[in-house]
Amino acid sequence: MNVIFISPNYPEDRWRYVHALRGLGVNVLGIGDAVEEEFPHGLKGCLTDYYRVEDLHDYDAVYRAVAYLTYKYGRADAIESLNDYWALLEASLRRDFNVVGFNVEYAKRVFHSDRVNDVLRNTGIRLAQRDTEGNLMIADGARLIRCCGMVDRYGHVKGFSTYEFSDLPERIAQNKGLLSFFSIPAEQCNTPAENLTDIALKAVDAVRIRGGFFNLTFAVGQEILLVDSSFLPPEEYFADLMACSGSSDVCHMWAADKVGINMDYHIMNETTVFATRRFDRSYRYSHDRIMGKLRTVIRRYGRCYTNLDITGDYFYIFKAENAEKARELIRFIQVDYADSSPIAEFPPLQAVDRTNLRQSAIREQSSYDARRLLNRKVEEKLQHSSAYEEGRKKAGEALRATKQKA
Repeated sequence: MNVIFISPNYPEDRWRYVHALRGLGVNVLGIGDAVEEEFPHGLKGCLTDYYRVEDLHDYDAVYRAVAYLTYKYGRADAIESLNDYWALLEASLRRDFNVVGFNVEYAKRVFHSDRVNDVLRNTGIRLAQRDTEGNLMIADGARLIRCCGMVDRYGHVKGFSTYEFSDLPERIAQNKGLLSFFSIPAEQCNTPAENLTDIALKAVDAVRIRGGFFNLTFAVGQEILLVDSSFLPPEEYFADLMACSGSSDVCHMWAADKVGINMDYHIMNETTVFATRRFDRSYRYSHDRIMGKLRTVIRRYGRCYTNLDITGDYFYIFKAENAEKARELIRFIQVDYADSSPIAEFPPLQAVDRTNLRQSAIREQSSYDARRLLNRKVEEKLQHSSAYEEGRKKAGEALRATKQKA
């Protein structure tokens, strides 16, 4: 199977999807304007071949690159970029090379914010308004909820996770807050009159996603308002939290769908938290103090892996007993040294016990086992293909010819 990947080096986390395809035996053929020396470390070695063009905006040059790779490796089964900036380019290439995937009209409608908002508004979904300065106009006390998920090639939702932000994006972007969010059951985000899951699925149906992602952000107060929508892979920190709070990696789910293998995403009932800190701030509690408090529930921590200011400089991913405890722990991590307001000094976490952690580890291990199973299934498909049989026949003939000469 051949997949042509446009600009595989940007955004930086796209190497994960290339790696997932390569792990399933797919020939990933990259086309971009960057030199290979600039590739992220994870991308190196994942591409079967790479064709560099001077400018990806030059359609003729990109067309020739696709034609060359098609001549060298055979017909492309998919053309991807996972980047809204190149959505129209990949759709045009699909049209000209007769490759399955969303078309030019879909790219113009879905990856243009005003047009997709019109589509969503026509389904009855209410959108949050912004003032003249671009700030969100939402009621005080409204919660900011993100729904993330993936849809397979047949339009079936394979994964659906719900997360609550501890602050508004405007405050985080203005460096007045720090990015933090935690998983929360979808039923806890409903209002007396509306169901958040129903609204999110209505949006997915309206856009008609096939083999892609959805990231919908809502303001939930007295009513549910759509704040933002994206139909690209979740940001890298969201993908990490989804992997820690479920049993499957979204990158491998997407890659499995590309090769025609079903892979489900299972949500665990535990609350998983993502919180960040910055090097240029002073904090009341040291890193060692935090690690001591979270030692039984910490899942992952370290330097942030994106260049976005919004993410901070280093992060913690850990389990919490519930949403209330998640908020307390986020404040414990991010409270400033100069902040004199009291903070609860609660005892070590007890509710999230070792049994739960072992079950989580077993689920994560089962995810890796599932990936190995996928690899075996791909190998079986390849072994039953006509190309494999033809190659095996030629190898046998060559071996017999060598024996006769001997």
